[in-house]
Amino acid sequence: MKDADVPELQISMNAGWLDPFGGVETSTLHDCLALSARGHRISLMYGQDGAQRPAFEAAGVALEGPFNFNFRPRHAVHDLASFLPSARSARRRQSDVIWLNRVEHLIWGVTTSRLSGAPLVAQLHGLPAYHRLSQLSRGVAHFLAVSEFVRERYIERGVAPERISRLYNAIPPGQYPVGGSPERMAARHMLDLPADRPIVLCYGRLGVPKGALTLLEAWPLVQAQQPDAYLVLVDSTSGDPDRTVMTALEGMPPGSVRRFPMTTDVLPFLHACDVVAFPTWLPETFGRVVLEGMSTGRPVVASRVGALPEVLSGAMARFLVEPRSAEALAAGLLDVLDWRDAEPDLGTRCTRWVEERFPFSAHVDGLEATFAQFRR
Repeated sequence: MKDADVPELQISMNAGWLDPFGGVETSTLHDCLALSARGHRISLMYGQDGAQRPAFEAAGVALEGPFNFNFRPRHAVHDLASFLPSARSARRRQSDVIWLNRVEHLIWGVTTSRLSGAPLVAQLHGLPAYHRLSQLSRGVAHFLAVSEFVRERYIERGVAPERISRLYNAIPPGQYPVGGSPERMAARHMLDLPADRPIVLCYGRLGVPKGALTLLEAWPLVQAQQPDAYLVLVDSTSGDPDRTVMTALEGMPPGSVRRFPMTTDVLPFLHACDVVAFPTWLPETFGRVVLEGMSTGRPVVASRVGALPEVLSGAMARFLVEPRSAEALAAGLLDVLDWRDAEPDLGTRCTRWVEERFPFSAHVDGLEATFAQFRR
């Protein structure tokens, strides 16, 4: 329900594509649906169509596209001219605010803001993409960083501290519900996965930077102590798969690993597994995978990089492992693989951790309040 003190807003935003390639796309969808449910009018300009279209349309989000949002210095005149149609759309809709979700589209956002007259709020899911950020930031009404790690990186690049707030990501209640034994068995049956083997799940872009090779190197070490362990990979990589990863997969012991293609619904995989692995090498700006897995009652073993120590802090810091270390990852997975017997209340503690520290209602309140404060 919309805060009575917050007026109805016309929000124009952009998305490079309508496919769930990663956490940014999924977060954008959930935030859009929540704001629309609170009575705000959302116009989403997209670059490429995709599988999320029906969900946006069902929520009453107005979709327009395709548009170009990329800026190439060598093609500056052409690219700036290509921003005109989306700027006209924002102006025609009398937008109260432009909502940017990808920092690599910042020049598009600043240009569209100036041409449409609507202030720009930039939600920072990624690290700084421009060297002259202090100059570009003048065209931004306010920045929202998804973690303190991200906030600090932008302040280092010249954004004034008072112009950037931290607003943690969150996931809608019920979107990733707890899966007990009945849901676990049903999901395994549906996915044709072994009913009685401990399963580790890794999902997202299965490339080298996301730690896929580290996981595949760690897996024989896991199986050396837990021979019946089974690894499930769900690959959201767009285009051709990473050949290095595919070669490593081909060398895995038969019957120990199974790879699935991209899906818009990872919940059955989460319910089917016992532990989630997030072995990324990258300085992750938040780590939505951690919240998704823990919400369903699964521990998540993740690399100690970027903002992940903010998400897995305190009692949950035990699930952090050194990045790029197959040995550390294997030890982390083995330490928790039998949690159902060794720590039967761990699933409940994981779910409660997300509910108490990353409430979705507070996240949407923060978005709404920021848009209302900096509206035209």
